[in-house]
Amino acid sequence: MIPIDLYTPSYKGDYAAGLNVSHDAATKFSAVFCAMRTRAENIASLPKSVVKQTAGKKEILYSHPVNFLLTRKPNSLMNVFTFWEFMSYYVDGWGNAYAIIERDGHGDPVNLFPVESYLVGVTKVKRELWYKVYSGDYKGTYAAYDILHFKLFTKDGIKGIDPISNMSESIGLGLAAQHYNAQFFEKGGHLKGVYQTDQSLGDEQYSKLMEHMSKFKNFDTPLLEYGIKYAPISISPEAAQLIQQRTFSIQDISRIFNIPPHMLAENSHSTFSNIEQQDIQFVKYSIRPSVKRFETEIEDKLLFEGEKDIIDIKFNLDGLLRGDTATRAAYYHSAIQDGWLNRNEVRDRENLNRGPKELDEYLYPSNLNLAEILGLGSKKDKDDKNNKSNNDE
Repeated sequence: MIPIDLYTPSYKGDYAAGLNVSHDAATKFSAVFCAMRTRAENIASLPKSVVKQTAGKKEILYSHPVNFLLTRKPNSLMNVFTFWEFMSYYVDGWGNAYAIIERDGHGDPVNLFPVESYLVGVTKVKRELWYKVYSGDYKGTYAAYDILHFKLFTKDGIKGIDPISNMSESIGLGLAAQHYNAQFFEKGGHLKGVYQTDQSLGDEQYSKLMEHMSKFKNFDTPLLEYGIKYAPISISPEAAQLIQQRTFSIQDISRIFNIPPHMLAENSHSTFSNIEQQDIQFVKYSIRPSVKRFETEIEDKLLFEGEKDIIDIKFNLDGLLRGDTATRAAYYHSAIQDGWLNRNEVRDRENLNRGPKELDEYLYPSNLNLAEILGLGSKKDKDDKNNKSNNDE
């Protein structure tokens, strides 16, 4: 009998800045939507593979059942790109993403069915975790072995922190500024004010005045009677620093989702010279930890014990780290000249057809000979060794 859940899903958002900051409401803030979409699309687009490493050699296991799930068809309902978008969305939005593992009679995984995070609760029983899906097609209780659980930064190692709920005040400020701007322009850009008069208006005069004022459009100029004067009482958007608030909110969202501001179209501190470096930092400090989170959980749950020592799950980041044409050319030239990449390997990385077999050969610096590179010693070393042997005799 599974006890009461220690970590149950939450449907209610927190109130901040006068608004209910639920997960659905948060994604209506353009910066949040853009941040989650950018991360999800980049992670989903990465090449993925199952790699066997033995005796210093790497081999992609194309026929491995896990490789098919990662690169072709994770389940019968969606393609691989949509599946990883789904996983990334819930990790970034809810702090946790779940997928039920369906296995065949031999224990090999054959399907990965994602489940919305708000439908899943986690229970700890002694030293084991159990997962409960509350509703939907996958309703039921599952052992940890049968669930892929990708979790964000965690305080207890069991469940990831929900970033939207945890940062509801920062997101709420952005939503409030966005909501205020929409209301401001909905009312034609007019500021609120009062009508002032020294006279005392009766009901008939008041009704006549209001009827008269309602006929005017936003940009018409009304004729005020009875000595009435219009006095604005609200402050201008500039005085309220709405533009600065919107900019600050975007920068705040970039911190929450660990994404450079220029990727959210906030370029106040970006230049042509530093954007490429920011892109590299995005891959190193944002995307790389995320894919490592996915790789580790997949290796733990989808590989058999005997495979875990020799098989790795890899999300290839090389495509995201590619610089401009001149930078790549210099990088490849150095790699070929120093002998740690051959010309066909470079063509593979650039998605070009492989050349003749001669291009598989490694080039070496002219001031080194092959014996030195292979660790067999230089000609001078051999001569010295021969001379020493002759002297000993």
